[in-house]
Amino acid sequence: MGHNLIVLSIDSLQTTDLIYLKNKPNFAVILKKCALVKNIREIYPTLTYPIHTTIITGVHPNTHGITHNQLPSIEKDDSDWSIMGSDWNWYSKAVKIPSLVDAANEKNLVTASVMWPVMGGHKPDHNLAEIWPNRYEDMRVTFERACTKDIMELYYDRYLVPFDWEHRTDMDSYSIDIAVDMIKRFKPDLTLIHSICLDHCRHEFGDEGSEIDECLDRVDRIVGSIVKAAEDAGIYEDTNFVILGDHGQINIRHVFQLNILLKQLGFIRTDLSGKVIDYDAYSFSAGFSTHIMLKEPQDEALEQRVYSALLKIQREYGEYMGRIFNKEEVAREEGLSGSFSFVVESADGVIFDNALNGEVISEMKHSRDSVYHAMHGHHPSKGPKPPFLAFGPDIKEGEVIESGDMLDECPTLAKLLQVDMKGMEGKPFHIFYKEN
Repeated sequence: MGHNLIVLSIDSLQTTDLIYLKNKPNFAVILKKCALVKNIREIYPTLTYPIHTTIITGVHPNTHGITHNQLPSIEKDDSDWSIMGSDWNWYSKAVKIPSLVDAANEKNLVTASVMWPVMGGHKPDHNLAEIWPNRYEDMRVTFERACTKDIMELYYDRYLVPFDWEHRTDMDSYSIDIAVDMIKRFKPDLTLIHSICLDHCRHEFGDEGSEIDECLDRVDRIVGSIVKAAEDAGIYEDTNFVILGDHGQINIRHVFQLNILLKQLGFIRTDLSGKVIDYDAYSFSAGFSTHIMLKEPQDEALEQRVYSALLKIQREYGEYMGRIFNKEEVAREEGLSGSFSFVVESADGVIFDNALNGEVISEMKHSRDSVYHAMHGHHPSKGPKPPFLAFGPDIKEGEVIESGDMLDECPTLAKLLQVDMKGMEGKPFHIFYKEN
């Protein structure tokens, strides 16, 4: 029988954060005994939902099917009163291939998931899905559709009902307590946990600073609480732990409203109030990159017109705009394909936004009123890189690898859990006591 596996994803954890964390109570202990893979190369785009799906499938987005955090739309309906937006890729039915959870379930292992992206829909035995309510549906219905029945009975009234969804993003304030209780209560063979506080802090305050250090202090406490939960459950000695990041972040200098230019060129048409009445093409931001969506993607003449327009925009706004990938190039080079026809990379520090009116280029004003100060979604050749730490009975203590590939993470997790998964594109990291 294999050992238990607890995977804790710290959203936006960067390898450089370990310089600060090595002096904190829990990481100080862990970093002395763990195996460490530094500077993991992410997949493209560096967004949370595609990345977390790659982490548990071992393949690129063109195979698993999750290419963006959100579902594409030219003009969002105001269906969500929270500050996090609506229409995200919440449900596991969107993932095209089996995941680590499926492999564990086939082996009759007990599985648990806490806020792991794209996990809505009850695949794990115990599932607190990452999802939030909208204004047009009863909140209980939203969570019942995404979470398992036991999670609703145990935690819904105590944790989810009191949470201020309209004004807060700090879902770690309830999810970590739930994760701790789930570990002690269920003793799962596989536990997947997603912590989001560091990502939100970097978005709000920028990549570095005193606020980030304070949040890293909290991350250290979160890690300590998960380890202690395993100790309290009596499973610590038989558990392998993995702590990983999904992407880094880059500070924002400018905001580029590409849709304003597409509107000026006639690809987007609005009424007198500015509401979209029709379109041929629009930009759907992925942060430091954007997906160009065509109304008729099979229309080769339209595709060529849009490409010519993008080249024209690139000539005029070259200091804000990077490479233009057509769908064949980005599929071949980055394993990324979807309903888009082009992917446009921004220049360093320039994010794309989806507005149809206003200034084409605006300087990011780093004030408390700004929504974001740092972002991701960039090409994996850019930005700080996440780490992968592992410790436990099957892990070689003190092993340090200077760089790695995200496609090797799922093979490593599958080997730790002793489950078979077919079609993975990478190989396990060399961090095991017994390599075979």
